[in-house]
Amino acid sequence: MLDSNILILGSKPESKLPKIYVDKIYTANGAAARATEFRKKYKNNELICIVGAREFARNEDVSKRVIESQPERIIIRPGVIDMPLELKDYTKLTCLSDKEQWNFQAKFFKKKKVSLLISEMFYKERLHIKIIRILKNIVNRNFQGVSTGFYAILLALEENPHSNIIISGIGMKGGAQFYKSERSKLFIYDSRARVDSYLVNKLLENYKNRLYSLDSDLIDVSNISKWNGGTF
Repeated sequence: MLDSNILILGSKPESKLPKIYVDKIYTANGAAARATEFRKKYKNNELICIVGAREFARNEDVSKRVIESQPERIIIRPGVIDMPLELKDYTKLTCLSDKEQWNFQAKFFKKKKVSLLISEMFYKERLHIKIIRILKNIVNRNFQGVSTGFYAILLALEENPHSNIIISGIGMKGGAQFYKSERSKLFIYDSRARVDSYLVNKLLENYKNRLYSLDSDLIDVSNISKWNGGTF
């Protein structure tokens, strides 16, 4: 293992937190609240919240969690939001376009953009719907690629090339949204999870070798190494 550690947090229920100091924490959407819990025990680290633009704008539970976590950085993908007034003098906001976040993802996978394009075929189950979706995405130029949680992993790999990346709360097996909200009663994440499950197995080995997971769901679909350190 490498000398320094970076933590990625999703919102999967009952996921444990690693009992180890980390230099940075990357969170996906509402998992920002878990970073607040972690920072009570391990302080003096940088918090980076990655959030979908529509999720931040439409899901008050998510935006509240992000704002209350007081992150040093917020990354919005794809789209644009206004900087929350509560964070104006403290947080750096970066808003990514569809093209920027799509191009960023490509470098991590075997066959690059070809793998990303193929992955979208897993979003829908019926063949004719898959084809229609792909054609619409090409016309509108708005391929999402990986989920926000997976994007957080990729960003951490890019920004911390000499660190271990420890993942908690990201399963890539779908199901309902993990934190409670009115939207979570209606929105199921199986489709994007199928995309993630395909792409995690196309991840280049030099990246995959630095990943460690606390969750059996992710280990099962990806063969990522298990984190064997203490938890709380």
